[in-house]
Amino acid sequence: MLLAYSIVLGLGLIALTPLFLLRNSPDGRYTRFLGERFGAVGAVAGQGAIWVHAVSVGEALAMERLIAQLQQQFPQRPVVLSVTTATGRSVATRRIAADRIFYFPLDFRFAARRALRRLEPALVLIAETEIWPNFLTAAEEQGVPVMFINGRISGRSYARYRPIRRLLRPILKNVAGFLMQTERDAERVRDLGADPARVQVAGNLKFDLIPPEQPAFLKLLRERLAEAGITQVLVAGSTVEGEERTVLEAYRRALAAAKSPTLLILAPRHPPRFDAVAAILHASRLAWVRRSGLEGATLPMGGVLLLDSLGELASAYQLATCAFIGGSLAPAGGHNFLEPAYWGVPTVFGPHMENFAAIAEQFVAAGAAMQAASGFELGQVWAQLLTDAGLRERLGGAARTLLESQRGATGRALEAIAAALAAAPTAAATSAAAPAPAEPVS
Repeated sequence: MLLAYSIVLGLGLIALTPLFLLRNSPDGRYTRFLGERFGAVGAVAGQGAIWVHAVSVGEALAMERLIAQLQQQFPQRPVVLSVTTATGRSVATRRIAADRIFYFPLDFRFAARRALRRLEPALVLIAETEIWPNFLTAAEEQGVPVMFINGRISGRSYARYRPIRRLLRPILKNVAGFLMQTERDAERVRDLGADPARVQVAGNLKFDLIPPEQPAFLKLLRERLAEAGITQVLVAGSTVEGEERTVLEAYRRALAAAKSPTLLILAPRHPPRFDAVAAILHASRLAWVRRSGLEGATLPMGGVLLLDSLGELASAYQLATCAFIGGSLAPAGGHNFLEPAYWGVPTVFGPHMENFAAIAEQFVAAGAAMQAASGFELGQVWAQLLTDAGLRERLGGAARTLLESQRGATGRALEAIAAALAAAPTAAATSAAAPAPAEPVS
């Protein structure tokens, strides 16, 4: 079955290559670092590295604190981070002090073997249950233990994995451990074939996140807000294609009810869409400015600031009166809303929060967030929040309380990782027991 999987994967890559080349950006979004995609990863000094893998921005940021703690607890071991997306790599490079940051290899056996041989990790940590059959098989062949941390299996992923349980069971049974976010996630991974004795509920690392501050950006934004006399700020963070027009209409409705000068900060999720969103703003007839031109501009009262930058959204939330989490009005599964919660910001999200279903349910049930069924309802909720200070205070306070009550997953993960490292074979013993197969010509 692995051979059939590899053939299908290869055919899919061939079919999609023209699309990747067509959509490639001038800086080589899909072709730069291409060698890493096939396992050509630079070696790191020292032996017994801890390899952390996180798919994109949200997963990488969830690993930020854990990586820092791993470096403190195991100073003799390199800690490296792999990602899958270009945006994830860009943000991780600026935010996370890993010993190396690179792209995770495509799930071909030869690529996985090559990356594992070059890095010689003592342990691989995969965030949020990204199941790559060839990589897991290659790791087992080379005697490298793998753990899933901050494990989550959404309903959509579970439905996709279940039909191939026969393929997954022999692969998952050799995984060293599964640290799952919730009991529901634990039940699902056991059903897919994980050894029940190696599955535990450890909580969500994202609750331990401490958003970084960007002092220069915060200072500039505060100055511009004061100069414009703006006292209320709406932040629409991580919006995706198909949402911006709806968000702008919701903003117009909220402005009609606002009693104080208001600004919308609009932050698209993906940098390649910045210009497309700028065109939408131009057509909206709302006054707007770009973040990239903020130094020489005046913020428009009742207008929009387009956050065409990376790494500054978390700081923008700090100044928000209320926030909206993108990817939730469009069927994109939603994005992490714990950063505004950290600052006690009343937060609203749409009906599509499948990627954060358990957290969303917790927050709504605790009165710590609000859910809008549509763009029209988002406008109503924003209007209510802008005019009701008591409601804002209750929502923000409940968010901070709930966030604090769920902390501690990082400590539990560190304990499990230390135990796995203590049980792991040494690199020398592994090499003697299982010599690496010859690297294919590429």
